[in-house]
Amino acid sequence: MRVRPPIAALLVLAAAGCSPPTAPLERIDGPAMGTTYRVDYAPGPDGPDDVRAGVDSLLDAIDASMSTYRPDSVVSRINASDDTAVWHPVDAHFAAVFVRSRQIASDTGGAFNPAVGPLVDAWGFGPQGAGGLPSPDTIRELRSLADLGTFEWRESPPAIRKREPAAALDFNAIAKGYGVDRVGEWLEERGVTAYFVEIGGEVRTRGRHPEGRPWRIGIERPAGGGGRNPLQAVVSVNDAALATSGNYRNFAVVDGERVVHILDPSSGRPALSSLLSVSVLAQDAMTADAYATAFMVTGVEAAMAVIDARPGLEAYFISSGPDGTYLERRSSGFPVPAAP
Repeated sequence: MRVRPPIAALLVLAAAGCSPPTAPLERIDGPAMGTTYRVDYAPGPDGPDDVRAGVDSLLDAIDASMSTYRPDSVVSRINASDDTAVWHPVDAHFAAVFVRSRQIASDTGGAFNPAVGPLVDAWGFGPQGAGGLPSPDTIRELRSLADLGTFEWRESPPAIRKREPAAALDFNAIAKGYGVDRVGEWLEERGVTAYFVEIGGEVRTRGRHPEGRPWRIGIERPAGGGGRNPLQAVVSVNDAALATSGNYRNFAVVDGERVVHILDPSSGRPALSSLLSVSVLAQDAMTADAYATAFMVTGVEAAMAVIDARPGLEAYFISSGPDGTYLERRSSGFPVPAAP
């Protein structure tokens, strides 16, 4: 699963660049959820100070629910408990993400799996950071916990109970997308009809840019390195969401071995292949976020079979080719990328 470090690098970049927007577009930005957020929107009834305060409060509440980097968060308290008898009450944010996670985990054959938390920690991508490489015995033991069936769900009032004391959840592969959706919905509730919301590279758009053109999103070239990479492609996205997942930037070197942050729950090990990044287009960012991670695990062919069976889900893949080239492939409904 994709795990954010304290400050996550952007995989999807706004193609318009970093220059301040011109009227009638407002922009707010700042830190959130271990990374940064940006909101461009056509002004509504509320002023920018009120919008910023509302967005900051909303994102802080989501972080307080699902951040494994906050020991006082709802998910951290559940993970720390070894009591299999107690029901842990959860908030509406947690409930929405857990229920959707179960659906997508089933849909992807477990390639998307927030119950992979113990493996995330063992490989050094959790809050404690890197240690030594886990032994084969440790991986084998923790694989049995990477199953959402280790948690029992209660609908009303919403609560969760462990079936295994050491089970742990990690929502980092879906929480940012959920945050993007909630910010967009919050704006719509306040009369905003056109916006571009981005958190750590996950994007949702509604309406059209106030200049009358589509919203444009750049997809980064998966070249690694610590800085901002050039763009591989630019796509126009209206009334949809785009999320990108990749293994080329977020990795650790442990005991001399390069360890990537997306784990294959079936093997308990990092998901390594020629696939460098996946950009998924969906109606909501939570869905796009989760499937982008799942497709990095399944690979291109299995991902295309999932997409073909699900209208409204599209993807763009970048793989490593011979001699340092990049091989691009997209599903039939993915927008034709333009040159950067």
